[in-house]
Amino acid sequence: MGAWISTSRRDFLKLSGLGAAGSLLRAPRSASAQPGTSPRMRAPEPNPRRGGTPNAAFGVTTPHFDIHQGATMALLCHHHNGLVTYNLGDGIKTIAPDLAARWTVSPDGRTYTFELREGVRFHDGSPFSSADVLASFQRIISPPQGIVSQNRELFNVVSEISAPDARTFRITLKEPRVYFLQLLAEPSTIVYSRKALDENQGDLRKVIAPGTGPFMFKEHKQAEKWVFVRNPSYWERELPYLDSLELLHVPAWTDRGTAVLTGPADMSWNVSIETFQEGEKRKDLVSGKKLNNFGCYAVLMNCAKKPLDDPRVRRAIHLAVSRQDLIKAFQTQEPIDNTRWVPHGDRFALSAEEVVKLPGYRADKSQDIAAALKLLAEAGQTDKIKGLDLLVASVAPHAEILAPAFQEQLKRTLNIETKIRIAERAVLVQEQQRGNYDLVIDTPGHLLSDIVPLANVYFKTGGSRN
Repeated sequence: MGAWISTSRRDFLKLSGLGAAGSLLRAPRSASAQPGTSPRMRAPEPNPRRGGTPNAAFGVTTPHFDIHQGATMALLCHHHNGLVTYNLGDGIKTIAPDLAARWTVSPDGRTYTFELREGVRFHDGSPFSSADVLASFQRIISPPQGIVSQNRELFNVVSEISAPDARTFRITLKEPRVYFLQLLAEPSTIVYSRKALDENQGDLRKVIAPGTGPFMFKEHKQAEKWVFVRNPSYWERELPYLDSLELLHVPAWTDRGTAVLTGPADMSWNVSIETFQEGEKRKDLVSGKKLNNFGCYAVLMNCAKKPLDDPRVRRAIHLAVSRQDLIKAFQTQEPIDNTRWVPHGDRFALSAEEVVKLPGYRADKSQDIAAALKLLAEAGQTDKIKGLDLLVASVAPHAEILAPAFQEQLKRTLNIETKIRIAERAVLVQEQQRGNYDLVIDTPGHLLSDIVPLANVYFKTGGSRN
């Protein structure tokens, strides 16, 4: 799947060579982050402009406010920090320090020791220390009763965590993981205040807990907007460049692009193709980019419900659906590719030429459909399968094009009838967590070449997002 970025060229957004998307966060000057270094997260230009309030148009609803428990992290990532972060300056290819000023890794690759920044305070004025990091990771790795940790399975390789002193945090692994720093840089692996966790019995779903990030929470109007203001006491004294941020709830892709073209918004992503193309004609006003994406459209199947509890039925659906037909149906909405779990945005991805040779992915469906029908027969599913619940987000292209196209293919090729159920994105997330669906069209993604961490989270029995 491709992502669309459309950014207004208003003067106050000309903050860095990264464009508005980079300036909304923290643009790092260094292109690398090796242990023992502490590069400053700032724009590459010598005299970046300061001030202003950009408006970003996208979907800004969330089921609750607790990022560790699955809140929409894109809304609150400006409000918090992690130990480390992805380096915006080189296209998130390397890891840069965040709350950890520097770190070392033991020769056997199992022990990570982080030296924490001094002088950092949470937005409520309380000082940051290793106790906050320890409390946050204890909650992620071993959540208390009643707390759901979405990233628990990501850290199943951790054997021990400790805080030897106020400025040191240490993680020991059962065995080396070459991608471990990338797990720590995951935007949802943020550090909460131990004080906030204690005051709320470990559950932050109903409160916006103080962060240490460059912007502080000011206002939230459900399904309308979020407003954040500059943190005057941010530990990186020259940041942020902006006075505030406004995140506008604009669920429809066409409306997002129109908002940028007509002025209410300064930037967006996943805008409709027609508004992106219009923006290309108006380069005096806007700029746009197409990016290789690390997300995908996927149909997730509920293995706890009949007949999907039979792997032969699931395999039959995988084989029978034509990716090419779905792409053709959806190509008027946004770019979409025929990919596997390591997407085309990754340098280790299987080439497009190899993908289309695989069963389920090839254009000629004759062999795939024959194999799928045989699998259904072996599973005892020779009659019509009726009434499967197909859950989809209330994003118009998803609900009005992609879901009906998938529904039609199942009926035509396998005689499987589904009923489309549309839910607002935040509700869809909750329905998935409760297992209240048969099939769901969702957009999982990851930033790792290795599928193992994501597979452990989504597909392993007992996985924290299964």
